[in-house]
Amino acid sequence: MVPPAEQDFFRNFSRLVEIHFREKHSVAEYAELLNLAPKTLSHKLKKLNLENPNEIIKNRILLEAKRLLVFTELTIKEVAYDLGFDDPAYFNIIFTQKIGITPAGFKKELKTE
Repeated sequence: MVPPAEQDFFRNFSRLVEIHFREKHSVAEYAELLNLAPKTLSHKLKKLNLENPNEIIKNRILLEAKRLLVFTELTIKEVAYDLGFDDPAYFNIIFTQKIGITPAGFKKELKTE
């Protein structure tokens, strides 16, 4: 069983990701909010058998990206900027690596279904 303090820690981290995922994309930024070193944040999540914090942050950003691509008329570039990416091409790379299809391909697939 996971100790309550560890559960609270994960809830707090998750809450911070939920609040800040649009403007904070790095583990270091969340570690700072939690007054921890980035390595300590990673170790705490590993101890709980969870994904590394970078994956948790990316997954949240990409969940929102998919939501925006499905339910809005925003362009891919607008989605990238909305999610805090300065470079839409970098957003494209991250999305494609994690989802396995480009944002344009993802949007196109939805329109044909």
